[in-house]
Amino acid sequence: MAHPAASTTVGVVPSALAAQTHRGRTGPDASSGGRTVPFVIANRQRIHYETAGEREPYLFLHGPFLVNLDAWWQTGYIEQLQETFRLVVIEPLGQGRSDAPLESGHYSIRARAAHVLEVLREVQVDCTHFLGFGLGAQVGFSLAVSHPDHIRTLATAGAHPYPLIDELQVLEEAQNQLCNGHIAAYLQQWHSEAHLSSEQQEQIANGNPEVYSTSLGESCRWEGVSEPLNSIRVSAQLFTATSEPRFLSVREAGRQMPNGRYTILPKNQYTHGLWHPDLILSPLQEFYRRQR
Repeated sequence: MAHPAASTTVGVVPSALAAQTHRGRTGPDASSGGRTVPFVIANRQRIHYETAGEREPYLFLHGPFLVNLDAWWQTGYIEQLQETFRLVVIEPLGQGRSDAPLESGHYSIRARAAHVLEVLREVQVDCTHFLGFGLGAQVGFSLAVSHPDHIRTLATAGAHPYPLIDELQVLEEAQNQLCNGHIAAYLQQWHSEAHLSSEQQEQIANGNPEVYSTSLGESCRWEGVSEPLNSIRVSAQLFTATSEPRFLSVREAGRQMPNGRYTILPKNQYTHGLWHPDLILSPLQEFYRRQR
């Protein structure tokens, strides 16, 4: 899904790493097909996650902007990956069943990385493979720098580790659309309608456009990890396609990371807001096999 952004909203939020945490579980959730959806409380916000599979090692899945965690089931990622991994899937703050506060500080990439660490603490995982798309890729790059001891390998698609300077003007336009409540116009302009199911479009339309705008702005304000890129020792697999606007940046990042590599896919095709598993899973599984 296109991930367009730049926010001026300011909020002061203590680091979720230092926040007191409370763990609990919801009852069966109708929107999740009756699955029980557990959660953690980080920085007074409830963040949902789910687990699947019984075989270690662990693989953490973090989706893109606006896409809730159900997409991982709907696209077949869970069905195929749980054969070789124990999966942990996060519902990013501001999306799906997770809380949606208005304060911008909750949505910084640093705060989102802390949310991942809280979920890992809850499921008692010290180190995990990490797969992130779009927003999730930004979080993954951040964790590879700040907490490399927790990230066994990093795989990404739809994002690069650099600041989004060249995209700011376009992203500000997208953010303004959301801030003004024009969710349908946003989805249409960014061709997201073709990437999302009708059910997903309805769920997004029922969300808070101010929260979406703030979240997108914080993602765009991320300073990236271009300076310490050469110091990242985590094995990384970056996916891109020549038709992707960020193709050159992703390729350059794959070349610069000491243990990084990039794969140029024949096209970037989406389903339910995620890169299509038919494109990703085969080279991804090969990457994981080489890490054993």
